[in-house]
Amino acid sequence: MKSAEQGSNFSFLAEHDPIFVELAKAAERSFSSDPNTTLIKLRQLGEAMAQHLAAAVGVEFDDKTSQSDLLYQLNRELRLDPNVREMFHILRIEGNKATHQFRTHHKAAIDGLRVARNLAVWFHQSFGKQGTSFKPGPFVAPSDPSADLRELQAQISKLSNELELANEELGESQKLNTLIEREKAEYEELLDVMDEESKATAVQTQAIEAALAAQEKEYEAKLTALREQIKEQDSQAQSKQRQQVSSKTQAATQHIVLDEELTRILIDTQLIEAGWEADSADLTYQRGVREENDITDSRRIPKLSVFLNRQSGCWKLPPSRMQRGGSAKP
Repeated sequence: MKSAEQGSNFSFLAEHDPIFVELAKAAERSFSSDPNTTLIKLRQLGEAMAQHLAAAVGVEFDDKTSQSDLLYQLNRELRLDPNVREMFHILRIEGNKATHQFRTHHKAAIDGLRVARNLAVWFHQSFGKQGTSFKPGPFVAPSDPSADLRELQAQISKLSNELELANEELGESQKLNTLIEREKAEYEELLDVMDEESKATAVQTQAIEAALAAQEKEYEAKLTALREQIKEQDSQAQSKQRQQVSSKTQAATQHIVLDEELTRILIDTQLIEAGWEADSADLTYQRGVREENDITDSRRIPKLSVFLNRQSGCWKLPPSRMQRGGSAKP
């Protein structure tokens, strides 16, 4: 696990512009006390990378252009790989959720950091000096202060399912009631720790936000200059520029490493968008969840377990349960 004292997972982004690495570091720094801010900063990082791509290929945008619309235009110009599109969209969607939620789970923030790291590697291999020869090393996850709470919740979920299968009343189980009381205490303790850490770093956070605001203005000025430079080129030069950017991004796409964790996140996101209940890290037979054909709620949304094909190392959907195309939403 990664501690605050260790280096950033995103240090290589400093080669491009200070705003990239500082947004990423702000996301990592706030993880323990404020996972909401982590996801918001990662959304901003995704926006900054998308704007760089847009400027490089002459895609017009302004401060009123949504990230969704910008990604749609970028995909038309560059034919982005579906996994790249999905990673951009995950950062956008989760960042938007965090903006409107009081609390975000640390697990969602860790997933966001993992997705952002992979997208940042793709961006760096596209535009960095080393190109596709850049070797990023493994992602180092931050220590999760909610790990004990999540384990308790998993135990509660498993025991509840077992009691339901045995047709026993949940409220009469002393073991379940004890676990629920422990969960409440653990949750309150976690909130206290997060609040104390947030208060302790408040002054530092304000200074970081002020620095980011200044860097954002500088970055916008650089983008404006790049866009003007592209506009001054003739149509042949602009076409050559787009082809060069497309070649670089496609080459970097060939080096995307879809490990088990990243693939789980991508699949879970697609399932949730399609209306399924999906968390393939937690919805497992070992934790008491099983596939069901019965009605689980009034909307008639069935539960779905995603399983790992360990021989190939790839996550797969049960083919008889779901068919879904690979295109991302605009």
